Amino acid sequence: MVVRVEKPDLEASKEELVNKQNAYMIELAKLETDLLKNLSDADPATILQNKELIESLEITKKTSTEIQKQQLIAKDTEVTINILREVYRRVAAEGAMLYFLLITLCVVDHMYQYSLESFVTFFFKAIEKTAEFEEEE
Repeated sequence: MVVRVEKPDLEASKEELVNKQNAYMIELAKLETDLLKNLSDADPATILQNKELIESLEITKKTSTEIQKQQLIAKDTEVTINILREVYRRVAAEGAMLYFLLITLCVVDHMYQYSLESFVTFFFKAIEKTAEFEEEE
């Protein structure tokens, strides 16, 4: 949540990357299913003469190779994004600690019960009120 507020472009690229990874996995599964279906439907006696099957195999291989290359690039990008997100880990740890302290207040009195949603609202308000921190380079 902190990264979403402080660096929305970084968070957006992370979400886009996750969506691309999911799309790649779905595409590979679809290619696998289509390949297996084509192979099971092929006549074993004429499997080597079946041009449609051979073309389908070539297309599947080419697409699979392209997807694997894209996945490698995506994994490298994900590592970079995760390193950039690590800067905010301390803030996230503080927020988590505050939340767990807040929810234990109900031990003192039952009227001090807070939901995660209400905590998030207060957390975002605190972020808005906090003075900007100058990054050291």
